Amino acid sequence: MSAVVVYRSQTGSARMYAQWLAESLTCAVAPVENIDEAAHEANLVILSGWFHAASLKGSKELKAYMAKHPEKHYAVVAVGATPMPSKDWPAAEHEEAFRRSFPAEQYPDLPWCYCRGRFFFDQLNALDKIAMRVYFRMLESAARKGSKRDSAALEGMRRGFDACDRSYLEPLLEELRARKWIG
Repeated sequence: MSAVVVYRSQTGSARMYAQWLAESLTCAVAPVENIDEAAHEANLVILSGWFHAASLKGSKELKAYMAKHPEKHYAVVAVGATPMPSKDWPAAEHEEAFRRSFPAEQYPDLPWCYCRGRFFFDQLNALDKIAMRVYFRMLESAARKGSKRDSAALEGMRRGFDACDRSYLEPLLEELRARKWIG
């Protein structure tokens, strides 16, 4: 089965995960804006996009392509700044964010995984910096009320971090192998 990985990235995390997937699958990688040309011969199309303002960037283009090509297989890598699922960050929170872009009623069987990316405030555009300052204030307020989780999130985002890890893709690759979409 032939595959292609398309991506939308701001700070490079989603692009890095797309490149790692393309290496693992020995396939092409392209910006999601080029999905029509990049995916026309592929049987499997994987989007690597990043969470921003309650949506997954690149999802609009992928959903439009899915509607035109229902015969193909699809998967998604959702990249964000939130820590990987743990006791403090339940997987349900990642699922909720993912389902804002791909509602379960419409996409009940869409394989996906969450991968933590990188965050550096100075790499954001002006509008995103304004939005993040508002978010920082929300975290500060919650931290003052005793939220250790929000305090830790705020500290990490102020410092900046690169948490990209190729191993985060393994659950998705295992799922695609189980479905026999990849070898």
